[in-house]
Amino acid sequence: MQAEERRYKIYNYLQEKEFCTLEELSVHLNASTSSIRRDVNHLEKNGLIRRTHGGARLTDRLEPGNMLAAPNMTVLADVKKEIGICCASLISPGQTIIMDGGSTVYSVAQRLMSKHPIVITNSLPIANLYSSYSQVEVHVTGGVIYPRLGVLTGPNAVEGFSKIHADVAIMGAGGLTLDEGVTNTHALLIDMQLAMIRAAQKVIFCMDSTKLSRRSLFFLCGASYIQTLVTDSGADPKFIKALRNKGIDVHIAGEKPAES
Repeated sequence: MQAEERRYKIYNYLQEKEFCTLEELSVHLNASTSSIRRDVNHLEKNGLIRRTHGGARLTDRLEPGNMLAAPNMTVLADVKKEIGICCASLISPGQTIIMDGGSTVYSVAQRLMSKHPIVITNSLPIANLYSSYSQVEVHVTGGVIYPRLGVLTGPNAVEGFSKIHADVAIMGAGGLTLDEGVTNTHALLIDMQLAMIRAAQKVIFCMDSTKLSRRSLFFLCGASYIQTLVTDSGADPKFIKALRNKGIDVHIAGEKPAES
């Protein structure tokens, strides 16, 4: 397992556990304690977690500078870049786009400027990204800041989406299985994400391959809610085939589309 993938898995594991020891991470990832220690130090340096005596925990809040950059951007960065390029290619100029929080959706946002979209988001990093681009119209939901992820949530934010009709919603998630559908690690975000899905004519989920065939903590929606999935070449071909058999339009980032 490459260091970048280990760091991704460490961060996701801490999302569920809040705190764990280095030995626990070593067993969970089948890696040496010294490798885990280096990974934890790297994640702490990037403001994603905090070292404690003999272990690690999630940061209680994002540092002010990190609030303006999507959390977890350095983990699987090259994969997220490819997914961002692929997803952006599916968007037509001038479309109204709902954009979820999270680092993978942020990677899509980085590559949409030339499409001059109208963007509706609860993500503070995405709103900040577009703040200096006069040709991108940005609408930010109301609500309460969830500091760990840099997003707005709560009843006011959810209610705002009931009055919106968008062309596309670009969503992230924590896991996708054939039987249980889409799941996520943060219970506070479920109502918000469901409101985003209901407000859009088309729903695109962007998930790297480590999240496929994986169940996260909280149920979001069935696989039938996904019209399009963008993932990377690490995805299991059998799983991708099964998704396509369900009628989901799957795009593999970095792959050339098949010629007709």
